[in-house]
Amino acid sequence: MESGIRRLYHYEKFEAGNLEDTPVNQRVHFSNPKNFNDPWDCYPCFDTTRVADPGCRARCIREALQLSPAQPERYEAKLQGDKKLFAEVLQTEFRDAVRNVIIKRWRIYCLTPHSDNRLMWSHYSDKHRGICLEFDAGEAVIGGAYQVAYSDAPPALDILAISDPSVFQILVTKSPDWCYENEYRILARDGVADDVPPQFLPITDKDFLLPPPHALTAIIAGCRANIDKIKALVQKHAPGLPVKQAVQAPDRYSLSIKD
Repeated sequence: MESGIRRLYHYEKFEAGNLEDTPVNQRVHFSNPKNFNDPWDCYPCFDTTRVADPGCRARCIREALQLSPAQPERYEAKLQGDKKLFAEVLQTEFRDAVRNVIIKRWRIYCLTPHSDNRLMWSHYSDKHRGICLEFDAGEAVIGGAYQVAYSDAPPALDILAISDPSVFQILVTKSPDWCYENEYRILARDGVADDVPPQFLPITDKDFLLPPPHALTAIIAGCRANIDKIKALVQKHAPGLPVKQAVQAPDRYSLSIKD
């Protein structure tokens, strides 16, 4: 990665079937944005500053109605004559329509450079009973993860320029409340969402993606995890893959990762 990060980590619950599936089938599960715990995450908003101009409003309405074709033709005239109504509809009905496109097309794998983040172990790894997957950031796909930007407001989309590059910013921007995660995201497209998917993006198969064979470099068990069970599963399905453990410090609020 250009940032010089050598490892990226993905926190998850310990579920025997999932842990077996990762090394056996050499794949990881990408999330659908509709399942994220932040209701603003990957939810678009629009720039309404140009709707006061009748010409721009007419073009905006035509573009917006393509996203919501169920609207009757008479609705177009009503929106054209009422700029306030169109601004409201833009941020409700048409916003939801773009959101549905994002849910249909995009899949995301969330990572961080930190394996010792106490809050992430608590939130994503079953209160420290789960695991953390360690990946080599020098491998293809993993090294292509995008760093999330943290902002008080989401990027405002131009209704006349809704395309992958503009929607992309929505997928990698979050509230500063989440900055403790220092998140990186691998963006992918669903394998059946596009007739001709973009060539520069990974393509998932039923929400799974096959990273390079040596991208997964270790499994880290939480400080409350059943490490013996985890080691047994890894030894059975991926002998040679290191199993580490997060260890709770006795005299301070910190974790260390031990081999």
